[in-house]
Amino acid sequence: MYKQHALIILMLLAVLAILSACGAPPTPQTIERIVTQVVEKEVTTVVEKQVTTVVEKERVVEVTPTAAPLPKGAVRIIPFLSNESDPESVKVFQAVFEEFSAENPDISIDLVLGTHGDIGQRVIAAASVGAELGVIQVRPFEMEDFIQAGYLLPLDDVVEAIGVDNFKPGTIIRGADGHVYALAYAGGTHGTLWVRNDQLDAVGLEPPKTYEELLAAAQAMTRDTDSDGKIDIYGIGLPAGPDAATSARFISFVYQNCGDYFDREGILVFDQPQVLEAVKRYVALLEYAPPGFTGWSWFDGIDAFSSGRVAMHPYGGRLGVNLERAAPDIRANSSVIFFPAGEKVKAVRGGFDYLAVYSGVRHPDAAKKFLEFFFTGDRLARFELTVPGHLIPPTEDMAQTILKSDHEYVQKYKNDVETLFSVANYNADPIVNMGAVDPDTCEFNPTLNPMPWGGAIFSRKPPIDAEMIQRIVVNKEPVEDAWKWAYTEMQKVADEWKAANPDWKPGK
Repeated sequence: MYKQHALIILMLLAVLAILSACGAPPTPQTIERIVTQVVEKEVTTVVEKQVTTVVEKERVVEVTPTAAPLPKGAVRIIPFLSNESDPESVKVFQAVFEEFSAENPDISIDLVLGTHGDIGQRVIAAASVGAELGVIQVRPFEMEDFIQAGYLLPLDDVVEAIGVDNFKPGTIIRGADGHVYALAYAGGTHGTLWVRNDQLDAVGLEPPKTYEELLAAAQAMTRDTDSDGKIDIYGIGLPAGPDAATSARFISFVYQNCGDYFDREGILVFDQPQVLEAVKRYVALLEYAPPGFTGWSWFDGIDAFSSGRVAMHPYGGRLGVNLERAAPDIRANSSVIFFPAGEKVKAVRGGFDYLAVYSGVRHPDAAKKFLEFFFTGDRLARFELTVPGHLIPPTEDMAQTILKSDHEYVQKYKNDVETLFSVANYNADPIVNMGAVDPDTCEFNPTLNPMPWGGAIFSRKPPIDAEMIQRIVVNKEPVEDAWKWAYTEMQKVADEWKAANPDWKPGK
């Protein structure tokens, strides 16, 4: 009997190895087909406390994963995958984990830190090899793809336990099946501009309120301050790198000039002339950015501002907090304002960061129990205060709690924190809020309306709009040619997705 079971297991592993070598990640459906070919009778295997029972009934195979009973005194470990690597954020995470384990001694939360760009890749890689994941951070433009791929566990019971009325609009993500798959734990905005007030004073200007004033300020503050023939400070730090950092800034230009990517029905509108104007405005500002901006990602602008190399930089609240630690003198002479990229619509790129539970988690009940714990009590507010103003709370009550707190930074720079919270009210994300701006009326209506093909536009490397900017500033392509390439590519992506999903209906 032992030899027979061993032989069957070896056959299973051999078939899986062959399929893996062909490059196709195994899915539950793939596994069922493999088992149908080789299983002769009921087989039970135990691998790392995971029990999988395969039963053949008239050539219909059922695969039922169940958590193996833990030995007495054993602990269930739930990985927590996040890019919130700020030291203060990590401290709060660890404190919350300890509090949770104190109440649930049989569960331990294991913090796994990633970067802005690699968490989605980790999830896909884990799904392809069957690696263990638990609570995971999911970016908006990956959400629809992950839901469709079956990577996320429904969280309806978690929302019901927390209270659905506690969440702002857009903070709960539902799939087409109506189930909840992700909860926003914090928001952020890329619609704010940090400015050096002392540098503005030096050239006799006020903080810009219009795009023309912004362009004039960028030009005036690009200066050779010591008369040695070299520019010492550049007017603005604006990224044109091949990743989402460029997209995040450029989207605000599209919105404020009365443009969008697709309308609410999923029809391309990126090809309209106001979008071309947005492209031209973005490129014009890059003339006053420092060398190397074509390789900038998320934190390069913070470093440039902190070192005194640039006089303005569009970023959320983290820049101010980091500046207070690294260069308090510069922080004392800086403030944050609305990022004026256009005059037609008051709208900016921004949104929420979401937590979800990986569908293949070994202990789903424990993972959901922790998620409920994190979203209740004062735990989430404590986390938001680790980077005041950068982490926008998902509820208005929590925002007021933060503003009234005795946190030293909040009290010292309360006006800046209020500005960050206020600008976030004009947030939208083209993937989560498809058609947020009506190009005909310039009406701004950022309701939940997922763009299901958004991942193929924004999560590719580089994103289509970022590659468009790179084609202009790196390859020296004419602006109109690069823009035409971009909207043609977007149309192709949408057409291919719609052809594969003919029954899709846009959200309302």
